[in-house]
Amino acid sequence: MNVQRLSVTMEPAGLPLDLVQILFSRIAERAPVTHSPPQDADLRLELTMDPTLDSESFRIEDAGHRGLRITGDSLPGLLAGMGHFLRLSSFSETGLIPASWRGISRARKPVRGVYFATHFFNYYHAAPEPEIQFYLEDLALWGFNTLMVWFDRHHFKGLSDPAAQAMLSRLHGLLGAARRLGMQVGLCVLGNEAYADSPTELRA
Repeated sequence: MNVQRLSVTMEPAGLPLDLVQILFSRIAERAPVTHSPPQDADLRLELTMDPTLDSESFRIEDAGHRGLRITGDSLPGLLAGMGHFLRLSSFSETGLIPASWRGISRARKPVRGVYFATHFFNYYHAAPEPEIQFYLEDLALWGFNTLMVWFDRHHFKGLSDPAAQAMLSRLHGLLGAARRLGMQVGLCVLGNEAYADSPTELRA
């Protein structure tokens, strides 16, 4: 089946992010597929939840004629199922050939995390925030469920330093984006670190 017109419905509708937008943003990079009404679609894709599935697992199954259903036990499970579907599908200048895989996939480990070293002006420290959030979506589609970030105090002269406040705002945005994806989040610091204006007599 070559799909050029794809219908996507989501149940429940009140999820904290637009899964349809996430799905089509990835498809649009690879194939000319448009979002169509169900009656006009080459494929009708349903995104659903079923809490009776194992923790953070997903199921992909047929759903009637030209229908496919991806079900997660939770938001992370559903995102992982969407990613599985995308990675196993084929894309070309003529459209999308949906993945033929059907079944249930269960997460093997409860924590599947990534650490963003948000200091020393590296990529995570300096890249545009929307770009990092797009990357976070990709990680969720791969099944990651935990994000850890860093607040490196030595960059700043106290918490009221405007640069420190800007970094806190950035970290707040990244952690908020991760939580909207259903991820667990964490902030790490060091016990032997201090601000740039710390008293010299306290330094080793």
